[in-house]
Amino acid sequence: MKRTSILLIVTCLFTVAAWSAAKDQTYTGWISDDKCAAKGANAGHATCAKKCIQAGEKPVLVADSDQKVMPIDNPDAVKDQVGQHVAVKGTTTSSGALHIDKVEIKSQTGN
Repeated sequence: MKRTSILLIVTCLFTVAAWSAAKDQTYTGWISDDKCAAKGANAGHATCAKKCIQAGEKPVLVADSDQKVMPIDNPDAVKDQVGQHVAVKGTTTSSGALHIDKVEIKSQTGN
């Protein structure tokens, strides 16, 4: 009986851990800077976003679906895509930031 109880508890713990693990998601949006955020979600803002990030602002993803501004956990992943319309694949961290695993440029016009 004791063995069965321990096995059941361990199985439950693994099930909860697997269920709560972060899942990869894909987001489409603009790489902007955290100063301008959603105002910078367009191709015309690319030069400004690059200057702001070089001056110390952090890159963010502005989602196309709802204009949600998502901080980026690993900014080096998007250093070459600042000001561009992209599709990113990654996970959301416990702090709400996006950890990006893959970046694909969609277009300069947002289409």
